[in-house]
Amino acid sequence: MLELNKLKTKIQEARKQISTMPGISMSPEQQQQLQLQNVRSTSTLKTSCFRNTRASACPIYLKH
Repeated sequence: MLELNKLKTKIQEARKQISTMPGISMSPEQQQQLQLQNVRSTSTLKTSCFRNTRASACPIYLKH
């Protein structure tokens, strides 16, 4: 019986954690749209950082 109570407690804790997860209240389509938006944003940021790094490094390579 003790094992069963432990299991029930773990299940209740898991349900609480799941209900607070970001995006859990969204439909799968909304989640996919948000994920796509995040990927695009990350890609834009990485591209920008790469360009800035490359642009600032160019004069150094040209001096050699």
